[in-house]
Amino acid sequence: MVRRWLALVALALTAALAAPWGGAGIHVCKAAPTAEAAFDLRESISRGDALVGRKKYAQAVVAYSEVVANLPRDEMGYLKRAAAQVKAKRPDDAMRDLNAVLTSIKPKSKQALLRRAQLHKSQCKTAEAKADLSALLGIKEDHKQALKELEKVAELESHLATLEGLFGEGAHQQQLPNYEDEAFFEQANQHFDAVIRETQFCTRAYLWSARMYMERKDFEQVIRETNAILMYKGSHIETLLIRAHAHYQEEMFDAAKQTVAQIFRTDPDNSAASQIFKLVKKVAKLKAKADGLAKGNKLRQALTEYKKILQVEGLNNHNIESSVLRTLCTSFHQVNKFAEAVEWCTRGLEVIGGDETLLLETRAESYLELEDFDGCENDARHLININQHNRKAHGLIQQVQKLRKMAARKDYYKILGVAKEASDVDIKKAYKSLARKWHPDKNRDNVEEAEKMFHDIAEAYEVLADEEKRRLFDMGEDPNDPRAGQGGPGFHGGGFHGGGFHGGGFGGGGFGGGGFGGGQQQWHFSYG
Repeated sequence: MVRRWLALVALALTAALAAPWGGAGIHVCKAAPTAEAAFDLRESISRGDALVGRKKYAQAVVAYSEVVANLPRDEMGYLKRAAAQVKAKRPDDAMRDLNAVLTSIKPKSKQALLRRAQLHKSQCKTAEAKADLSALLGIKEDHKQALKELEKVAELESHLATLEGLFGEGAHQQQLPNYEDEAFFEQANQHFDAVIRETQFCTRAYLWSARMYMERKDFEQVIRETNAILMYKGSHIETLLIRAHAHYQEEMFDAAKQTVAQIFRTDPDNSAASQIFKLVKKVAKLKAKADGLAKGNKLRQALTEYKKILQVEGLNNHNIESSVLRTLCTSFHQVNKFAEAVEWCTRGLEVIGGDETLLLETRAESYLELEDFDGCENDARHLININQHNRKAHGLIQQVQKLRKMAARKDYYKILGVAKEASDVDIKKAYKSLARKWHPDKNRDNVEEAEKMFHDIAEAYEVLADEEKRRLFDMGEDPNDPRAGQGGPGFHGGGFHGGGFHGGGFGGGGFGGGGFGGGQQQWHFSYG
C-alpha cells in the first residue's frame, strides 16, 4: 500500500509540473533565474553602459533592448534605453519607453517622471514638463531636482514667450520686423541662446531662427539651423522646404533637388516642393548652358543665356541675380557695347548696392567711351569717396579733364577736313586748297570771316605738318605749350585688359578686369 501511495503522489506531481503556469491543479512558482541567466542580464547592462561611454548610442540601444526583452516588467531596462535614445537623437522613441514605464509598469516611478519632464522640457513642451514635475513633487514634495527643473522650465517659458512675440504666427500682422537691424538681431539671439542651452529638440525655436537667418540672407546659417532639426526629425516637411530654399540661394542645385526628393518620399503631392523643384531645375539648366558657352569663348551667345536667367519667373535669388548682373555689366563693356554695359551696370548697382566698386568702375569707363564725361566723373568721384586711393578713379578724372579741354579747343583735323589717319601729303593738299579758298583777297565781301578761317587753316597746318606737334596734339596736349609732353605719360584708356570669362560665368564678373593695377605706392591728387 505504501509503495502504491508513493507512486500515485509521484504521478500527481509529475502531472502538475507538466501543466501550464497559472492553469488548474497545483500552482508552482517559476524557478528563479540561474546564476548564468542573471550574469547575462548584468552583462547586457554593462555592455550598454560601456557603449554609451564610447558614444556608440545606437549600439547601446540594442544592448538595453536585450534587458527589456528579458525583464519586460522592470523599469530599469526602459530607463536605460530611453537615456540612450535621447543621446542618439531619437526623442520620440525615448518618450515611448518613458510612457511605457509610467502607464504599464510603475506609474509613480520618480525616475521616469523626472526624465520625462526633462525630455518634455528639451522639446519646449513646458506644460507637459510642469505636469510631470508636479506629479513627482506630489510623491516627494522636497525633491530637489524636481524643484530645480521647475525653475528652469519657468525661465524657458519666459524666453519662448518673447520669441513667440517676435516670430510666432500673428506676431507681425501690423508691421514686419527689420531683420537687418542689429539691435533686433542681438535681442533675438540672446533668447535663442538661452533656449538652446536648456533644450535639444526645440523644433519651433530652430525654425524661428532659420527664418530669421533666411531674411538676413545668411543661408549657410539657415542650413545649420535646419540640420539641427533634421538630426532628430529627418522627414519634417517644413524644415526640408526651408533647407531646399537655402540650398537654392547658395546655388547648391544638386543639394536642393536631393532635399526636395526627401519631401516627396513623405508627401509625393506637396505643391511647394514641386514648385521649388521646377525652379531649381530650370535655373540650373540655364546657368550650366551659359557657363558652358562662356568657357567655350562663345561670348555673345553666353550673354544671351545669362539674360534669360534674369527673366525666369520667380527667380527670387539675390546671389544669382547679382552674379549675372556683374557678368553682363563687365562683359558688355568688354565686347565694346558700352550703352548696354551702362544699362546692366546701373541695374546691378540698384540690386547689389550703390557702392559696388566693380560696377562703378565699369560704368565709369563705359561712360567715358560714350563721351558722357559728366557720368564718368560722377562715378569716379563716388569711387574716391569710397576709397580715396582708388588709382583707376583718379586716372579717369584726369582723362575726363583732358578730354574736356580737347573738346573745347580747335579740332585741326576738322578744320582741314581730313581724318586723323591722314598722311602728310593729304594734309598739305587740304591746306593749299582751303588757303586759296579762304584767302582774304578772294573774299572781299566777307573779309572778317575769311580772315578768321584763313588764320585757323594756317594754325592747323602748322601743327599737323610738324610731326612732334601733331603727336602732342593727338595726345591731348597743347602743341604750342613749351611744357607739353614733360609731365610723364598720361592715363591710357580705361577698359579691361585681358579677356574671356574668368571661371566661365558667375563669380564676380564675366571678363577679366584691368585698368590700374594694385601696388603699394599711394597717390594723392587734387582737381579743380
